[in-house]
Order: sequence, then structure tokens, then C-alpha cells
Amino acid sequence: MRAKSQSGAASKPKRISKRHGRRNPVTRLILIALTAGCVTAGCVTAGCAGGPADRQTLSLYRQGNLLYEEGKYAEAGRTYERIIERGIRNGHVYYNLGNAYYKQDRIGPAILAYERATRYLPRDADLHNNLDLANDRTADQITGEVPWFGSQALDGVTMNEATVAATVSVFIASLALVFYLLARQPRTRITTGYVLLVTCTVMVLAIGFMGIKIYDGLANEEAIVLRPTAVVRTSPDAGSDPAFTLHEGAKVRLVEQRDDWMRISLPDGKNGWLSQDDLEGI
Repeated sequence: MRAKSQSGAASKPKRISKRHGRRNPVTRLILIALTAGCVTAGCVTAGCAGGPADRQTLSLYRQGNLLYEEGKYAEAGRTYERIIERGIRNGHVYYNLGNAYYKQDRIGPAILAYERATRYLPRDADLHNNLDLANDRTADQITGEVPWFGSQALDGVTMNEATVAATVSVFIASLALVFYLLARQPRTRITTGYVLLVTCTVMVLAIGFMGIKIYDGLANEEAIVLRPTAVVRTSPDAGSDPAFTLHEGAKVRLVEQRDDWMRISLPDGKNGWLSQDDLEGI
């Protein structure tokens, strides 16, 4: 922003009148709204987008892709794993890792990698196609419930996207509030009031969607069975009676944890206890 140039000789500083002083709370409110919107939007957007990958990570990614193209799937998989061990959480890395596992007939780890990739690439058609192919090769053909529209909307948007949408809506609502407070003409004030109402409505919806997304992620934790055969028991004890058996690649919902045991449930209503060593959370 360019500062306005002053013309003429400098004059004595004017005293702040009482009327001008009464406007200070409004001015402060405007500044707070702008600052909060800008800072929050900038911080959250930067956090969601993440910083650029370092050279070593990019080098590992290219190396993994070359190994995969050469048919060295085990080496490629280990290379992608090294990227993840560096703390990188990226849908493309998980997708390529799933492909490497699939080529090795490691169906359980492949499904786990694909499922993790869907958290970052929920609308990728190739990813969902490969996930379906991997699920078709599992021994347990578990039929899930048909998701309702709200669930499809939640699954179709990443947490990062929901956070950015909520933050941007807060920023726009802050700007609308500023224009509303600065409006002097009644007609202009009415117009900006309508704009403020609409933006606040969008803001509430966006924040509500983000909250539901967070709750859904916490309340519906899922995991993939990685053992070739996993016995589900009636209680969290290795000596308890078996309830049923699951196989590598089965997707379950985590309900409860007791020591080293996880209570799991299936879409058909079956439930029981599995050792933590038999599965890994998505």
C-alpha cells in the first residue's frame, strides 16, 4: 500500500476531538476483524498446503518411480516407505506405495495404502479403481452399507479443503463486516447488511461442515487386517472363544481398545476382539 504524499509545509499536529475519539472502538473492531481474518487465513492455508518438499524427498520419489517402471516393485515400495518415514503424508506417495504392494501380491498393505491415499485424493478415479481391484482379491467379501448423501459429501472433501473453506469464509465475513460498519448511506448499509448475512451463513455452514468432518474422523476410526488369517474373539483374551475369522485386506471399524486388543465391528453387525498385531489403523 502506498502512503499518500503530503503537499505544503508541515502544520502543527491536530488534537483528537471527542467525536473522533468515540469512533475509536469501531476503528479498532475493523482492524481486529481484518487482522484476524488475514492472519487466520494465511496461517491455516499455509498449514494445509504444507511447505515444499525438500530435495531429498523429491529425489526419493523420482527414484521410487524409476524403480517401479523397471519392475523392481519391492525396492520401489521400500523407497516410498522411506518418504513416509520422513513424515511426509501425501496422497500420491500412498497411491504409488499401494501400487508397489499390489504388484507384489501384498493385498493387505496395498489396501491400507490406497485407503490412506483416499484421505488426500478423495476424488481420484484411478485410485478408487485400484482400490476396488484390490478389494476384489480379498477373501472376505464384506458388503458395506450404501453411504447416504451426507457421508458421500464428507468423504469427497479432505480435511484440508474443509479447513481452508471455513477460514476463507471467516475472512470474507470479516470484510463484509468492515464494509457494513463503514457504510454511511442507508441504501448502502442495507445492501452490505444482506451481504454480511449471506457471508455469515456460509461461514456457519463451512465451520459446521468442518466440525462434522472432525467428529466423523474421530468417531469412525477404521483399520485394515494385515494378517493372512485373524481370529476375532468374543472377549479381549487369547483364550476366549473365537467368534469368526477375517483375512488379509478386510476393512473394520474400531470401536474400543483394551490393552493390546481392539474391539471391531463390521457393516453386517458382527463384532468382536482382535489383537492389535493383526491390523493397522488407516
